Amino acid sequence: MSVRIRIAGRGIEYPVMVQRGLLARVGALARPHAPGGHALLVTDRNVGRLYGAAVERSLKRAGLRVLRATLPSGERAKSFATVRGLCERWAKEGAGRNALVVALGGGVVSDAAGFAASVFARGIPWIVVPTTLLAQADAAIGGKVGVNLSAGKNLLGAYHHPRAVLSDPAVLSTLTRRALRSGLAEVVKMGVIRRPAILRQLWRLCDAKGGVTPEAVGPLVLASAVEKARFVALDERDEGQRLLLNFGHTVGHALEAGEGYGRFQHGEAVAIGMVAAARLSVRAAGLDPISALEIEVLLQRLGLPTRLRRAPSARFWSALERDKKRGRKGVRVVLCPAIGSAEVYELTSLTTLRQIVMSLVRRS
Repeated sequence: MSVRIRIAGRGIEYPVMVQRGLLARVGALARPHAPGGHALLVTDRNVGRLYGAAVERSLKRAGLRVLRATLPSGERAKSFATVRGLCERWAKEGAGRNALVVALGGGVVSDAAGFAASVFARGIPWIVVPTTLLAQADAAIGGKVGVNLSAGKNLLGAYHHPRAVLSDPAVLSTLTRRALRSGLAEVVKMGVIRRPAILRQLWRLCDAKGGVTPEAVGPLVLASAVEKARFVALDERDEGQRLLLNFGHTVGHALEAGEGYGRFQHGEAVAIGMVAAARLSVRAAGLDPISALEIEVLLQRLGLPTRLRRAPSARFWSALERDKKRGRKGVRVVLCPAIGSAEVYELTSLTTLRQIVMSLVRRS
């Protein structure tokens, strides 16, 4: 199954494929996009150990020369130092504008490798082979690439669309339970803001024997990818509809930055951010309190955090106030008047949001 992303008036069109067995076909699918015959494979230590050799073989069978780079695992690898290191190595090895970057991994790999592709030789083509649920359902789709600064997430970035997104749901079987749960946060988000049927399917999985498994979430990957592609096609550069995808991310990104990108996985921070956004939606956007509670309970059933163990640090509040999505009047947040719809609001004061965030701190 696949969906195509088309950016009207920009001549940009590429497939987002979701299909078992795609990993073995990466070389054949990548070859048309590498006229110079040079593939710059970027992965991380964990993914490289599992799938790096197989993808490298596939690329070589397609007649491509492969230069492989391995990043450290984790959010701290999403840095300008990482991008500079990649570009320095590519330049040293003689890679030119006809080379193709192949990003094999989760959101950190696609963000860092995609950003490096956007700036190396003033921009070279790339494809994404996402290996986490979070990346397959959300992060790898849409052309937003970038790295973090100490002041906040994704503050250094670009829009650089890949030539293809190749998602093989079979690789999800090697995810840790924590990584699988983290990815489910973005799936929940899509259900809340756009497609309530996704939430109903998640509830059914929670109640089914065996619960949420990598095999069971395959259809949800495609459903989320279809909706993400729709947002990207409507609003490539976050000027309108695509902003709605930030539901839960204002607080979530601040949590990640406030904890130095080490304590929370992205989906865990977004889950807490969605609880805060749902509660704020009740107070500021008219969301039914029962709907807000249902969001919170579903996240709990999926094993995602909905509370904070301690009060946020000063770094959290500083990151929130510096959030790159703030508007002309204040911090910009996405709220839901009802499940399946969302709107952008600007908070002229953080008082109510502060109260809601503090209400999430566990009392012991």
